[in-house]
Amino acid sequence: MEFPDFGKQCANKDCKQLDFLPVKCDKCNALFCKDHSRFDSHQCVSIECTNDLGPKLETTWFKCTLDSCMSKNPCEMLCPKCDKHYCLAHRHHGCLDELPGKEARKVLREAAKKSKDQFAIAKGEADKKIEASLRQAELQPEKRRMAQQIRLMKLKGKALGDNKIPVIDRVYFTIHPPIKDNIVSSPVPLFTSKTWTVGRTIDLFAVRLKIENRNDKSNTPKLRLFKLEDGEHLSNQMDCVIGRMVSDGLIFNGDSLILHYVDATRNPVEIEPEKLVEYKLSSV
Repeated sequence: MEFPDFGKQCANKDCKQLDFLPVKCDKCNALFCKDHSRFDSHQCVSIECTNDLGPKLETTWFKCTLDSCMSKNPCEMLCPKCDKHYCLAHRHHGCLDELPGKEARKVLREAAKKSKDQFAIAKGEADKKIEASLRQAELQPEKRRMAQQIRLMKLKGKALGDNKIPVIDRVYFTIHPPIKDNIVSSPVPLFTSKTWTVGRTIDLFAVRLKIENRNDKSNTPKLRLFKLEDGEHLSNQMDCVIGRMVSDGLIFNGDSLILHYVDATRNPVEIEPEKLVEYKLSSV
């Protein structure tokens, strides 16, 4: 007994196998077998790798070296011995079987270290590009809100602060530590409470950054907060509540701020223009 209309052929041109339970792609609406149902498995034409904060990004796909395998991956995974790309399913393809156990382990250790170093470099470059895109988007009114939300999501996963602060009350910032001995330190993600004052927040940030805080001493440089964007002084009123500053639009949750030593007896209290430039360069 024949069933000519039972089942469908996989739409992947390199597959075309008859599948009795085909999977319909949510984007291009084509039917695929289970092995090619994922977007990356059939290189879905309806999926565009775009970035609303910048230009369109192109994705490079790497085909598994095994002739019978049609898998393609966006990340290249090279064998530490033959230096060819294999998918995860075929990463153990026999290359290392010819080596003695001790030598094989050495090759694997070196490959793991190389992969770790390459990932760190790639991540650093990607972070710089993302930061540059965020800064550019923040200058455009129609994209500013999205950029702020992305920055906030990035901060929440790694920010430090007082863990006793309820999550619902936390306000996140990228804080640039004071320049000391002409050395500019990397910015640090920190959080404070929306119910805390500016003064208490500065005290917390100083503890977390492990820097000297002599705001309670006379005739000493004082720690003050400034906006990275334009150098605006934010600590004129040390008893001002952080949450009120956010609701008034003076700062936003996820903003980039500078903690800087100043002479508080001067009027107005401001950050030196050349210092502001140095802080900005440290975040690029």
